[in-house]
Amino acid sequence: MDNLWQAISGAPWWVYVLFFYLMSIGIQSMKARKVPIQRIVLMPLFFLGWACYDIYGKVSLGHASLVIWWVIFLAAGTFGGVKEVRSWRLGIDRSKATLTIPPNYSTIVLIVLIFVLKFFWGYYYATHSSVPYGIYLADTISSSIVTGFFVGRGGFFIYRYLKR
Repeated sequence: MDNLWQAISGAPWWVYVLFFYLMSIGIQSMKARKVPIQRIVLMPLFFLGWACYDIYGKVSLGHASLVIWWVIFLAAGTFGGVKEVRSWRLGIDRSKATLTIPPNYSTIVLIVLIFVLKFFWGYYYATHSSVPYGIYLADTISSSIVTGFFVGRGGFFIYRYLKR
């Protein structure tokens, strides 16, 4: 329990700002809402940018083979994200550039999951001077699957918006 408290109290202030912002998005997703198309584009791009920065760091440590795993599991997560939302009934308002997304709990679950994963892996890396390849691999796989879900969902929403 002391390690948990150390991890929470040792995190930089911006981690908590980011957490509360992402949680507010997740809470909003529990009811039907109109979302500007710009935000639908930006959310997956944010997580994809975070994932690219993360994989770049691992490659710079000499683990270039992780890129292959990253691509494979990002693609798997993207497929899962599309599969999850393809049956959702979306309201499209081109004049206001918004989508009406039905209520769901998966957004908050994904946000919490990716945040906890990134927090856990960040804490692990900060507290261990030597990290085995398997840890980097587990981090890459778990993070890229969840990121892929955001990319798949956002990509599908954009596709439906443009298609109509």
